[in-house]
Amino acid sequence: MNIQVIIDTLKKTGELTNPIRKFTLIVTDKSETQGALFFIPVSNKEFKILIPAPFHNEILSEESKTTYLNVLNHKEALLLK
Repeated sequence: MNIQVIIDTLKKTGELTNPIRKFTLIVTDKSETQGALFFIPVSNKEFKILIPAPFHNEILSEESKTTYLNVLNHKEALLLK
């Protein structure tokens, strides 16, 4: 599955503009933030989207920006398998 399929599925269910509630920062043992990992539930699966540092700051700067649409459409978003 790719990011566009996830977007299409969320659009059909009307959840595309909902805020993401489940995410975590990726921090090294030296307290350096490497990015943010977002968990996106679709049907019976949960997909992980990584936005590396420093780009994750843009998404996390305001709660209104932390939506499925903004995370999935971010130019640095990576779908982890």
